[in-house]
Amino acid sequence: MMAIPASFSPLQLHNRLNRLVDVGFRRVRRDGRDLVFLTAGSEAGGLVRKNFETFAGQIVREFRIDPVEADFIELRVEAGEPRWYRWHAQWVGSAPMECTAEAVEGESGRRYLTQALEASEEAA
Repeated sequence: MMAIPASFSPLQLHNRLNRLVDVGFRRVRRDGRDLVFLTAGSEAGGLVRKNFETFAGQIVREFRIDPVEADFIELRVEAGEPRWYRWHAQWVGSAPMECTAEAVEGESGRRYLTQALEASEEAA
């Protein structure tokens, strides 16, 4: 298994080729919304990026998350530095469509996500 940060729980999901893969997962309730954090760890490259649509659909169904009330956040480690990405999707029931990721560039946004991830709430 790749190096998943300690603040994430390991979760097995099927990728788009229907193979089981390990990702880091953490669900936090903050400001009336579910923040769903995902990471592939430091050694996995574009695992979440290539499979986001598949992963998000599985997570919404498995954990009974209302996608309208949730934000999906990816933590990537690029050149040894943490980078945050917020995923956007058009939802049709529990199926995400037209998925795109937007880098979180602002210092306040990155600080908010770091604090939410490190919150004492237990991972789902």
